[in-house]
Amino acid sequence: MLRSMYAGISGMKNFQTKLDVIGNNIANVNTSGFKKGRVTFQDMMSQMTSGAQGPTATRGGINPAQVGLGAQLGSIDNIHTQGFRQTTNNPLDFALEGDGMFVVQDGAATYYTRAGNFYLDQDGYIVNPQGMYLMGYGRIEGEGLTAEDEQGNYVEISTINGVTSITLVNSDSQGNVFDNVTPEVGLGEDGETIETYTTNWGDVIVTTDLNGEITVELPESIGGQTVTGSLVEVSGIDYNVTGPISLPENAQSFSVQKDGTVNFVDENGNPQVAGQIVLANFSNPAGLEKAGSNLFLNSTNAGYTGLIIPETDGASIISGALEMSNVDLAEEFTEMITAQRGFQANTRIITTSDEILQELVNLKR
Repeated sequence: MLRSMYAGISGMKNFQTKLDVIGNNIANVNTSGFKKGRVTFQDMMSQMTSGAQGPTATRGGINPAQVGLGAQLGSIDNIHTQGFRQTTNNPLDFALEGDGMFVVQDGAATYYTRAGNFYLDQDGYIVNPQGMYLMGYGRIEGEGLTAEDEQGNYVEISTINGVTSITLVNSDSQGNVFDNVTPEVGLGEDGETIETYTTNWGDVIVTTDLNGEITVELPESIGGQTVTGSLVEVSGIDYNVTGPISLPENAQSFSVQKDGTVNFVDENGNPQVAGQIVLANFSNPAGLEKAGSNLFLNSTNAGYTGLIIPETDGASIISGALEMSNVDLAEEFTEMITAQRGFQANTRIITTSDEILQELVNLKR
C-alpha cells in the first residue's frame, strides 16, 4: 500500500482531535473560569531512502533523503491566560486578577479553580456550586495578658481557641515557647491564684489576687522583675491553619477586600473579621489536570509552590465580578476553518492514493 494513504489517515485523526478541542472551547465560551485548550502536531518518524554523505576532495556533500510517514499529536495544552471580567454586583462572586487559584475542599480531597461563583450554605460557610468549602485563614478568638519591665522586655501569655502559648521578647531572643503550655496552679497564703509556666527562659509566674490584680514575675534571663500585667482580648486571623470560612448567623452584612479579607458587621454594628481567603500558587498551571465542574487537580508537573495571600504575590480578588472564559470566538472559528481544510486535504490524499492503486489493479486487464 502507498505510504501517502497512511500519512493521510494520520492527518485526519489529528484534525479530528483538533476539532474536538475547538468544539469544547466553543461550548465553554461563557463558562466562568474556563481555560481554553490548544492542539499542536508533530511529524512522525521518517523512512530513510538514502543517508547523508560527507564532502570529498572532488565532490560536495549529499543530504539525506527521507520520506515522512505522517503526523502525530504533539500536545493538548491548557492556556491559562487571564479571562475578561464580568461585573455581577454579587458580593460572593470573586474574580481573580493575576496568578493563583481558589482552594476548595470536599472532605480530604483538595481542588483548585478560577471560577469564583460562591454561595453561603445554611451554616454560613462559603461554598462553591458543588458544596465544596472555600479555604482560607480563619478567625481566632481568646484571651491573654501582657506584662513589660522597665527595660522594655515583655511576656505575652494567651489562650486562643483553647491553646495556651507564651511569647518572650528581650534584646537577645524572640519566639513562641511551648505551645499548649499547661501551667501549675496553686493558691498563695492570702488566697491568691498562682500559675507557674515553665519555659526555656525560666519560670514565668502569674499571680492573681482576690481583687483581680495581676502581677507577672519575669524570669531572671529577661530581668527577673515583678510587673503588673494587663488582660487583653486576642482576636484576628490565624495564619498557620487553613480551613473553611464562615459568617456568623448574627452578621448584618459582609464584604470581601482585594486581599481576601472577609469582613462582617455583627449584631451590635461592630466590624469584625471572619477570615481571609487564600490562593494556591503554581509555577506551571498548565500542568494541572482538569477534573470537570471548573475544577483542577494538582499534578506532579504543576509546580505547586504553596498558599499565597492575595495582593502580596501578584494576585488580587475583585468582589462582585466573575472571571469569564478566555476563549476567543474569532480565533476558534479561524482554527475551525483551518482544521476543516486540513481534514479535507488529507481526504484528497487518500482518494488520490486510491485512484493510483486502482490504476495499478487495472494493469492486469
